Amino acid sequence: MNNLKIGRLGALERRLVVLCLVLFTAAIFLFSKLPERIAAMEEKRKWEGEVYAFANLVSEIHSEIKRNYVEEIDSKALFQGAIRGMFDVLDPHSSWLQPSSLDQLERDTEGEFAGVGLHITLDRRGALTVIAPIPGSPAARVGMQSLDRIVKIDDESTEGIRILEAVKRLTGPVGSKVDVKVARAGEDELLEFTIIRDTIKVDSVYYWPQEDHEPPVEGMDGEIGYLRIRTFSEGTPADVKKALKEFNKRDVKGVIVDLRNNTGGLLDAVIRICNDFMPKGEVIVSIKGRREENNRVYKSENDPISNQPLIVLVNIGSASASEIFAGAVQDTDRGFIVGPGSSVLYPDGEPTFGKGTVQTIMALRNSLDRSDSGEPYTSGMRLTTAKYYTPSGRSIHEIGITPDFQVEMTTEQRIAASRLLYGDPDVLAILESGEEEDENQNGTSAEEEEVPERDVQLEEGLKSLRMMMMFEKRLAKS
Repeated sequence: MNNLKIGRLGALERRLVVLCLVLFTAAIFLFSKLPERIAAMEEKRKWEGEVYAFANLVSEIHSEIKRNYVEEIDSKALFQGAIRGMFDVLDPHSSWLQPSSLDQLERDTEGEFAGVGLHITLDRRGALTVIAPIPGSPAARVGMQSLDRIVKIDDESTEGIRILEAVKRLTGPVGSKVDVKVARAGEDELLEFTIIRDTIKVDSVYYWPQEDHEPPVEGMDGEIGYLRIRTFSEGTPADVKKALKEFNKRDVKGVIVDLRNNTGGLLDAVIRICNDFMPKGEVIVSIKGRREENNRVYKSENDPISNQPLIVLVNIGSASASEIFAGAVQDTDRGFIVGPGSSVLYPDGEPTFGKGTVQTIMALRNSLDRSDSGEPYTSGMRLTTAKYYTPSGRSIHEIGITPDFQVEMTTEQRIAASRLLYGDPDVLAILESGEEEDENQNGTSAEEEEVPERDVQLEEGLKSLRMMMMFEKRLAKS
């Protein structure tokens, strides 16, 4: 009996010892974190103080304006101006999204919207700049080009304009017109364009070979798979996968991916597409921001669909997601990048655009717009939270990707290479009919104005790919 009591007492003592050790360990952990928690509380208290001070100042300014300004002004307009002011000190890609702007952004990523068909940005000096016209769009048809600086829209200056304001001015009902004036490198005077707005449908992928379709350039045969990616939208990965499976079915020996004038799109889309080209486990891209939770490394998670030799075509209109793809291909030695050679702006050769920042779309609980029942509509903000880095750690932002091979072209050949890209509606109509249009938009006959028919950059990319295929064939024999 005594032995049983002693045994029970010993077990109880052991439990108490274990409990004390657990509590002691927990206490050490909590005390070690105490300075960090105190610092976080102090930071929060300081931040809340700044917010309250700002709110009091805004309230005071609002009251004085409402009471004393020479004309009556709507409070909502004042609040909107105050909010925009916070984003003015950030980069051009960060912005406040009112409910209508948020809806437009969601429609754009789905691949169809109304307007003139321009991807635009603000450069470091705040100038409204064309990244690239959307192929086949009204802006592309009138001759607008990458890096055109839009200085006037309907005779109103764009100095100090915000991106969302510029988008609003350029969009409008289908069939309506908008006049723009642009400054272009190498031109002494402003160029004037009248653009008729239309519904912009972006078919994200075109590929060859396909039944009843002519090859993109002379000399391209069934051994070559040509894949044009216009944008990285929600449906693009499935379309690319379909094309690559068709290439394998036809036993193509080499692939050209054309990213010219592809201004980017969704990060998830380009990651999924890279998975179809990269060996499993290869780094595709990393993103790094100020907060650790924004940092991430993306790797290929599956075996690739395409193992063929690869050439990627780019130009100054290739931006963002296009640069992620090109950077991954280049840094992992998966293929080679072919771009334009020297130009007026780039005497050492033309890189890609250099848009290498990550924008996060955040829904906001509060809004200045409310429904009839008083409920706030969903507003949001687009905030730059990180930067992209290639697998070797290179930053893309404001630098771009330098091609492995550069193709020297005349000004006319550059225009042909950037505007007459295979897969565009106008070009397909010409190729498949075997004829050229008799007159251009200005009413000039084809005989009076010689239009270059050759895509020199694609031709050189084809030559490079054939050399890669020949080298791989010899390597397989040895």
